[in-house]
Amino acid sequence: MAGGSSDWPVHQLWPPSEGNQRTELDVVFIHGLQLTANDTSDAWSSTWTQRGHDDVCWPRDWLPYDLGQGQAVRIFSVSYNADIVTCPHDHVSEIAHNLSQNLMNPRYEWDHPIVLIGHSFGGLVLKSLVVQLNRASTNTNLTDSWSISQQESAKVFMSNVRGVAFYAVPHAGSNNIRKYVIKLLKCNRRDITGIMRNIHPRQGDMEQLSVDFGRIVTDKEISIYAFCEGRPMEQMGILVDETSARRAAEDNFYKIEDADHVEVCKPPSKEHSSYVQLLQFIITCGKVARECDQPLQEVHDLPESTFGLESYVERVETLVTSEGSDAAPRYVGVWGMGGLGKTLLLQRLYGSPNVHGHFQGAKFIWLTVGQTPDIMALYWTLSAELGLKPEKTANPEDYKVKLYNQFRQRRVFLVLDDVWQDKTFNSLDLAKGKGSVTLLSTRNLSLLQRASPQISQVQMAPLSKEDSWSLFCVHAFTPPSNVPDEVKEYAESMAQECKGLPLALKVIGRAMFGKDSCEWELLLKKLRESRMQENTVEEELYEHLKLGYDLLSEVDSRLQRCFHYFAAFPEDSNIVFEEILFHWTGEGLVPEHNGDDPRADAFSLLKKLWLRSFIESKNGQLSSNQCYLLNFKVHDVMRDLALYLLKKDCGTPSAKELYLYRAGQNLEEIPREWKGISEPPESKRTTILEARRLSLDTNKFETLPEFYAPKLVFLLLGGNPIISLPADFSSYFPKLSVLNLRKGQFHSLPDELGDLKNLVCLDLSNCHELETLPVTVSKLQKLKFLILNDCWALKYLPSGMVNLTSLQVLHTARCVRLNWAEHTLSRTSMEEFRHFYRTDGASLEDICGLLLLKELTIFAEKVDIILEMCKLPQNMLPPNISSLTKLKLLQIWLNIETLPAEMSFRCIQLQELEICSSVLKHLPPSFTRCGAFPALTKLKLSCVQLVEFPEVEKDALPTLRTLDLTSCSSLKVLSPSIQLLTKLSSLIVEYCDESLKNSCRENCEKSLIWRNLDIQFTNKQILPLEVLNSKRYTFGVDDNHDIEFRLMNADLLITDEKQRVADFGANYNNRHFYSLMKAAAKHMANMKPK
Repeated sequence: MAGGSSDWPVHQLWPPSEGNQRTELDVVFIHGLQLTANDTSDAWSSTWTQRGHDDVCWPRDWLPYDLGQGQAVRIFSVSYNADIVTCPHDHVSEIAHNLSQNLMNPRYEWDHPIVLIGHSFGGLVLKSLVVQLNRASTNTNLTDSWSISQQESAKVFMSNVRGVAFYAVPHAGSNNIRKYVIKLLKCNRRDITGIMRNIHPRQGDMEQLSVDFGRIVTDKEISIYAFCEGRPMEQMGILVDETSARRAAEDNFYKIEDADHVEVCKPPSKEHSSYVQLLQFIITCGKVARECDQPLQEVHDLPESTFGLESYVERVETLVTSEGSDAAPRYVGVWGMGGLGKTLLLQRLYGSPNVHGHFQGAKFIWLTVGQTPDIMALYWTLSAELGLKPEKTANPEDYKVKLYNQFRQRRVFLVLDDVWQDKTFNSLDLAKGKGSVTLLSTRNLSLLQRASPQISQVQMAPLSKEDSWSLFCVHAFTPPSNVPDEVKEYAESMAQECKGLPLALKVIGRAMFGKDSCEWELLLKKLRESRMQENTVEEELYEHLKLGYDLLSEVDSRLQRCFHYFAAFPEDSNIVFEEILFHWTGEGLVPEHNGDDPRADAFSLLKKLWLRSFIESKNGQLSSNQCYLLNFKVHDVMRDLALYLLKKDCGTPSAKELYLYRAGQNLEEIPREWKGISEPPESKRTTILEARRLSLDTNKFETLPEFYAPKLVFLLLGGNPIISLPADFSSYFPKLSVLNLRKGQFHSLPDELGDLKNLVCLDLSNCHELETLPVTVSKLQKLKFLILNDCWALKYLPSGMVNLTSLQVLHTARCVRLNWAEHTLSRTSMEEFRHFYRTDGASLEDICGLLLLKELTIFAEKVDIILEMCKLPQNMLPPNISSLTKLKLLQIWLNIETLPAEMSFRCIQLQELEICSSVLKHLPPSFTRCGAFPALTKLKLSCVQLVEFPEVEKDALPTLRTLDLTSCSSLKVLSPSIQLLTKLSSLIVEYCDESLKNSCRENCEKSLIWRNLDIQFTNKQILPLEVLNSKRYTFGVDDNHDIEFRLMNADLLITDEKQRVADFGANYNNRHFYSLMKAAAKHMANMKPK
């Protein structure tokens, strides 16, 4: 108990004891009336317990750690007589007044952001408390009940209130609560205390309270978030209905479907969406640090050059620019152990303005090599970089000779990152033209010494003691300069234990964020013990990094398994979010709880790994709104760490085979050490494996490897040129739930595929020769994800697919020959559909009959910016697209002239809308009318003939944050009414007419709201259409074709009718190939006309 009388105590939940702790945020909880006949004296804690675990008070046991503040946050829970029978007060204002007197004790010093949280009747108390404190802070003529010091405290308190969260608060009253109490106590209305009359729906005082509270919230710009119950109380129904609960927060509202009135503030886990929503709300209001929010993002934005890199940049830059264009070809080699930042150094040099200025006119080429490179694939990349057609049938030696002759004629700045073997360097030692430079990185000094006696060698050493400490503090403390005295000695010792290795400093620093002194002492001892073992230099690094790995389980018990997953792919692989999502869902990793959103759960896990430097994001910052665009990779050292831990930590023979990964090693048969583990009785298989996960991704298997795996759940065989599968292959993996066969070369699949009863995810993308699926696919009753992108030869899907009642996601992008059996989709429960539209394929009317769709992407066979379009009936979307009321993402790349007006009021869950059309001139006026698209956060229009953006009415698009008008070249003006989009923060007008930009600039001069927008212009002016249309351009695509194209009304049009755009998309393995062509258009000024 921190203060107050025994009747009205203020309980300090965190920190456990008072002291001189640094405070950056205060959170105050106010419980409601207790609807039971039990003792209510502990309502201040029992209200806020974990569902099913009464000993866990989540504001005390979870919140401080998840806010990442440790001692920097204070959490209070106030108490009052909450007994519905004995409560002596007749009005909520009496309770609020007594609480305010205790809270305004000067000892609390409310001079930092404050978030108030109330449950049920406690929310009414909270509102009355805010009204009374506001009155005390502004009115000097109060009664003697307010001392001068209390009034000053009230003034400080109200100036720092940032947010209020309500849990099932009856803002408009609740008759059901009154009925519940009468039934519970077996009494009549006359026996109910006066306090219960405050929640009568027609209570005038409560209405005035709402008005007064609303005025204060508006004036002080206090954020509001409201939760409501979604499950009825037994025999009584919903006690506080949605209308009453959300009255105070129309925009920020969340319905907890699995909780009744009592459970609404009792999250079952830290990953439950209700807890995550509250946590994000508190962070936003308090602008405070949490382990997976803003301060950590700032860490990732911090330029690594701050910590010892600049001297290397200057030194190597001098070496590569020391000779002119007529000099003999030269070599510069950077070497050092893994984790020192060699790749980062090469990236800095590759993008250096000084280097580009010196090599003006030269060709810049970057190759990531790795331990087991596919030399032919690297040769194809080099061919594409030089504008040559890849020769996929050539043998490596002949290919090298041809490339050598091409390189001799050019000046090239060639970067070879992460070279391991002499023979690899010899195969790629091609930059022999005058003035050329080869810059390479390696862990092996002897490789440089053998490569060439003239090579300039630069050793990367560990960071200095000072730089090590600076980098460690950036990741371990917020702000970095604020190191608590009680842990400083431990922190300095721990930084020294990292031996100046940047990767170790980052990972361990992040792992220690928010730890107390006892934990620092214990973990430092553990780190030192790892040094006592007899390890190689690499193993010692892995043992240090293992400290961060071990601590992952404290954050989420699944994170270690999630980290292991990234070792299943070849080094330097880019792994898209959706592939991760489908695999993890199929394996049962997400969602953790039934009813949770697996996409949100997977994103949360990935973000936790990213923020702790275990994985990297190719997209920079992570956004859950566009998670389907995210790409991830893992640093080579971290991948090696995962493989090291899987080999070292699994002590028993059976556990040792739990995860077997041999990806990207050019294998043609299973590894020798896997063979002979045991012999399966009466089986044709030569090897039995006890693995749960197995990856042979990106090898050279032409047939299914010979093994039997009765426990296997996850099988990754993508990237292998598999020609056929044995008829009985399904019997080898009876428990298989995830099967990835992408890039296989088989024409068909055996009927026994249907025997994989547990299959949840089947990925057959880029199987170019696959012509049909077996009819037995209809037996896969658990199948949720079917990925068929770029199956160019696929002609039809079996009609039995109608029986796939669990199917949620179907991707058929660029399946250019696909015809659909009638009613193929009519009874499926799909939530996501990506389809390459064809006039002889599935009709859009059929697709729009999938009423459960949450994501829909429709490509045209001839995308409007690339090819002339096939015609839709009346060039419009079918009216029944508005029936897709559960849509959250809609992407339409079709030549449509009109959009259904009713979409704006029926697609009420739509969060992102993208329309790409070269004939759309007008948007329906309904799109910007009051109430339109209540959940839309991003609207992207790539419509070259769009001439008008309609006037915006008040309360239209109330959640829109991004308006992207890229390439709307006919749009000349934007109305000032755009400022009525109150949540809009980003306006993109790239590659638009100069008149539109001027219109935006004029609006900025007239309006403060416009000036606060982040408006993105392009630096290049659009050339007159008559100039562009008069030129023809070529664009190298694959080994057989160049695409020749010209501009037509600012659109790209293919003039070579023999080339199919599907080839373009597939060869670049990019389902958003439209964006690649748009990128080509952006650089049109640099392309030479044919």
